[in-house]
Amino acid sequence: MAMQMKMQMKMSQQLIMTPQLQQAIKLLQLSRTELEELIEQTLIENPVLEEGIDMDTYPNKKDESTETVETAESPEVVSDTEDFETARENEIENENNDQDEIDWQQYIEQVEQFGGYQERRYNISSDDEESPSIESTAAQTESLADHLIWQLDMQDLSPLEYRTGAFIIGNIDEDGFLVTSVRELLESQSDLYDQINLCHKKGELPELPEIDKELMDLRFQSGKTTKKKKNKETDVAESEENKHIREEGPNRPELSIAACSFVEYVLGIIQQFNPNGVGARSLQECLLIQLNFLGESQNLSARIVKNDMPLLESKDLKKIARRHKQDLENVIESYRLIMSLEPKPGREFISNPSHHYIIPDVYIYQKDDEYKVALNSAGMPRLRISNYYKDLSNSMEEDGSLTKEYILEKVKAGQWLLKSIEQRQKTIYRVTKSILRFQKKFFEHGIHFLRPLVLKDVAEDIDVHESTVSRITTNKYVHTPQGIFELKYFFTSGIDQGRGDAVSSKRIKDMILQMVQKENLKSPYTDLQIADILEKQSGIKVARRTVAKYREALNILPSNKRKQLF
Repeated sequence: MAMQMKMQMKMSQQLIMTPQLQQAIKLLQLSRTELEELIEQTLIENPVLEEGIDMDTYPNKKDESTETVETAESPEVVSDTEDFETARENEIENENNDQDEIDWQQYIEQVEQFGGYQERRYNISSDDEESPSIESTAAQTESLADHLIWQLDMQDLSPLEYRTGAFIIGNIDEDGFLVTSVRELLESQSDLYDQINLCHKKGELPELPEIDKELMDLRFQSGKTTKKKKNKETDVAESEENKHIREEGPNRPELSIAACSFVEYVLGIIQQFNPNGVGARSLQECLLIQLNFLGESQNLSARIVKNDMPLLESKDLKKIARRHKQDLENVIESYRLIMSLEPKPGREFISNPSHHYIIPDVYIYQKDDEYKVALNSAGMPRLRISNYYKDLSNSMEEDGSLTKEYILEKVKAGQWLLKSIEQRQKTIYRVTKSILRFQKKFFEHGIHFLRPLVLKDVAEDIDVHESTVSRITTNKYVHTPQGIFELKYFFTSGIDQGRGDAVSSKRIKDMILQMVQKENLKSPYTDLQIADILEKQSGIKVARRTVAKYREALNILPSNKRKQLF
């Protein structure tokens, strides 16, 4: 059949995301900090907008704001994509129809009503003193990389040794492990590889140790030691600049022994740095480095680490004693020494996120035996249309002024931003009110009364789309009598108990956590025992594999690894 080109006309309808609509949807999912940054940036870019009066400075604001929030009837809320688009299309249509009849003076005066979108009914009281910024209170700590580079600077090294050491340090993760292999480092730095080989030919390299070829591919990744795997596709895809590194043939690339030995030599220098155990490619190597520092490299502890890591992890000390033909007391002593070592050498250099402050977007509080909801607008910049541009427009000609068109464009953009922010605040308020209705027992009695809840339940309750609820509950926090929670916290799956009843997974996780914290460490509960106790004591039916899944989610080790031997 011959192909031919022809033109056809057809009519279709589709939803177009205007920039204003995209902005409104984006605002829904912004966190409080991100919204404040956007407002500050907009104040710079849009001269028509300015900050208004901070309502938090008014006296007796608390009673007025919190009382009004609960009783005020919220106006109609534009809640989903179609409603936003419909509203915008109607606005554009009206603008086109009435373009010739626009009264500029009246338009500016009408726009001013959006200047106070955050009225006192949305506020909750706060102290007049400004809190210090996180940047001013957070301690500046030295990173592990900085600490290692400082020690590298203190060494008497050749330029080539220093450069190689810097590359190695750049591939050490925050826990102190080397996450690249010798082979990968040399393959990624072909010029370094060439320089090492050149120095080797000139006899300028130091005396190098013999290298175990297995070490060439050893690296630490995602909590476990792995070896780099290559396939035919990877071999074909290798860059042209690295072709000279490998020998011809179907086998994987073969690097020069001198280059690999040199990198291993420099790595050995770094592994002598503080903290002890840094630069290891496996937990085993990390422990052996530390034992070497303690003068235990030839003793029973080192032999156990070299040969019996699986038995060590399972705490099978009796079998270890039999394998090494040692008394159990000697093995226990070695076990205690090994357990005193640091499995993450870089731990002390990991920045502590303990000073992470969360400012709630909304409050749930109790007043007169009732729970109420109040938005927190304390510290949020107040926006309004500048009076200056109103006065400026009065002195302009009615038609043909580019300046007036510019001002009108900025006023429209500012007006849409104010509407979108007001819409965001109202949606947060409505979603929180709905969560309060569904989870009231939680706010009264705690986590054991948290009921299963999905996005669809709240979406149907307040007549919005599920995606709107998902966006508005992301990175938004609520202050409650039970503590501060992300709004997403209240959406939880459940375990069906029959007869239409379900138990929240968060409740079960909390019960498992409490059970493990109170268990006898010399005889910890197995997953099956936990499931049986849940059914006997609380009437909650949970499968053993579900207990195992929840236990892993809580970062709780299995019973054989929680067991305390002595």
